Amino acid sequence: MSTPEPAASPLPTAAAPTERAVAVCAVRVDGSVITEDRADRPFYAASTIKLLVLLATLRASDAGALDLDAVVPATRTFTGHDGEPFTLDGDHLDPTHPAEGAPVMVRDLALRMIDRSSNEATNHLMGLLPNGAVAREIEALALTGTRLERQIGDASALAAGLTNETTPRDLTVMLRALVSEAPVGTAAALFPASRELAVQALDAQQIRIISVGVADGFRCGSKSGWVPGFRHDAAWIRPTTGLDAGVVIAVMTQGFTSEDEADEAIRAAAKQSVPGTF
Repeated sequence: MSTPEPAASPLPTAAAPTERAVAVCAVRVDGSVITEDRADRPFYAASTIKLLVLLATLRASDAGALDLDAVVPATRTFTGHDGEPFTLDGDHLDPTHPAEGAPVMVRDLALRMIDRSSNEATNHLMGLLPNGAVAREIEALALTGTRLERQIGDASALAAGLTNETTPRDLTVMLRALVSEAPVGTAAALFPASRELAVQALDAQQIRIISVGVADGFRCGSKSGWVPGFRHDAAWIRPTTGLDAGVVIAVMTQGFTSEDEADEAIRAAAKQSVPGTF
């Protein structure tokens, strides 16, 4: 039977890479490519995979299969790949998350998953999704380099070789599907209320990387992700006025020795890709 790791020994994520790499994809919201460099290279996704969970959540809401206004008891304990319970601990915890058993709305879980990257909210939502929801989203959006195989902090799944991966190109597709009024892939566009929730969550991002360097006159919604050795950001940048839908950019990195160094590389790649917004 598996037991939670102590706080001094954080639950596992992924092995730190030794190779340094930066990959980027920048597109307009209609999908036309602005620039790309190794855009189909898969990386350990870290928290950027939460964009996929958000999409599946909102799609389930649109289909009437999940009530965003339902109230559920908050939890930090989930059922692992091996069928045994595991409890998030250490760095995996969001200190602002509602106490165990406290009431929380499903829509608040969705917001918390994105704006503060709550792992508790992510795993909770994954457990509420209809069977096959994530797989259907991957298929509908033709996400060729993305796989979501385990919950965050599930040591038994990691031991079984399961992981979460994505690519810069796939991240731009996910963001476009969240913010675009037009269909992306074979999936219908999100309902306006769902799209509004997605934009609200992205714009409220608390862990900002690309958006730090965005010029005056632009708004930026984003979702970052990081574990030791990997640091990424995906952002939707658009003018604060006018009808321009803007651009979507994803930069994924690995092998940098510090977060500051990785952040500088991410912002440099973004500025080079869409210079008019920085």
